[in-house]
Amino acid sequence: MKPATARVIVAAPATGGGRSFTRSLAAGAIAFSLALAGCAGRNEAPVLTGVPHRIEEWSFDSAPGHVIRTPHYEIHTTLRETTLVNSLPQALEMACTHYRRLAPAAAEPTTPMPVYLFARRGQWETFTRRLAGARAATLLKVRNGGYTERGVAVIEYVTHATTFPILAHEGFHQYLYHSGVSEIPAWLNEGLATLCEGQRWGPQGLVAFDPWLNPNRRNPLADALRRDQLIPLAELLRINAAHVVGESNRKIQAYYGQLWALLLFLREGEEGKYAAGFDRLLAALGAQDLRKYAEAAHVGSTEGQYDFGVELFRAFVSTDLDAFEQEYRRFLRRNVLGER
Repeated sequence: MKPATARVIVAAPATGGGRSFTRSLAAGAIAFSLALAGCAGRNEAPVLTGVPHRIEEWSFDSAPGHVIRTPHYEIHTTLRETTLVNSLPQALEMACTHYRRLAPAAAEPTTPMPVYLFARRGQWETFTRRLAGARAATLLKVRNGGYTERGVAVIEYVTHATTFPILAHEGFHQYLYHSGVSEIPAWLNEGLATLCEGQRWGPQGLVAFDPWLNPNRRNPLADALRRDQLIPLAELLRINAAHVVGESNRKIQAYYGQLWALLLFLREGEEGKYAAGFDRLLAALGAQDLRKYAEAAHVGSTEGQYDFGVELFRAFVSTDLDAFEQEYRRFLRRNVLGER
C-alpha cells in the first residue's frame, strides 16, 4: 500500500486513556434515521458524546481522505462529506462498547483496530488486491458490502442504511480477532454480528443498537418462511457462509436472516427459556476452550459424527434439537410474519 504523509488538521489537544487525542471542533450530525420505533435490546450500548479523537489528512493513491484516531480505532476513509466523517468516531466507539457486552469475557484489544472505509468501489477493489493477495479473487465477489481480513475491516460505502450496519457487522468479527477469539462456530459468530446491525440514529448521530430493528434480515427471512425454504436447524448449526456463497442470493440472505432470528430467540424466546444457557455461552466465549464443552457434549450424545457447532449448541442450549426447532419456528412465524 502506498504510504501517505498525514497532516493534523484538527488540533485541540485532549487526554483520554493515557493517550493524546483531539476532540472535533464541531459535533458531527447525520440527518437520517433507519427507524425510531421499537425498544432497544438489553445489550444496548450507551450513547457516547465527545468521543476523543484526532483527524488527520490522508490519501489513498491520488484520492484525498482522512485518518481518524480514537481510543480503539484507526479509521482511514476517502469519504469527503463532513457529517459522515464526523459521525465515525462516535459510531465505532459505541459499537466497540456493544461488542464488549456481547462477548464480555473476551480480552479487550490492546492496539487500535484498523478500518478502511472507501467512497468508491474502485478504491475498495484496489485496496483489496493489495491486502488480500491470493484471497482477493474471492473477496472481490462481495457486492455492496465489506469484509474483515486478518483483523482489518474493509468497507465500500454505498448508502447510510446499507453501510453502517455492514460496518458494525464486520467490526464485530474484527473485535473477536483482536481479542484473540478464534474458536467460535459460524452460527454464533455470524449470529452475534447480525445483532450489531440494527441501529437507531438521530440528528446527532448513532443513538442506540437495537437488534430487532433489522429489515435487511427480517424481510428475506419472511420471504423464506412464506416459501417454506428455511434451512433446517441441524444444518444451520453446521454450515458457514462459504456453504451458501455459491447459492442464490435468496438462500444467502435466508442464512443470515435465520441466524439473526436464532440469536433473538435464544435471548428472548419462550419467555427466556434459553437465555441463561445462552448467557453462559457468551460468558465462556474468549475465556474458556469452547471445544472442550462441545467434545464433552458429544460423548454423551447418540450423534455419530462430531460437529463443533452442533455439539456446542447441545452443551449450552438444548440437547433436543427437534423440540427446539419447533419452538424456534413458532417464534419466527409470530415475530417475523406476525401470526398469532
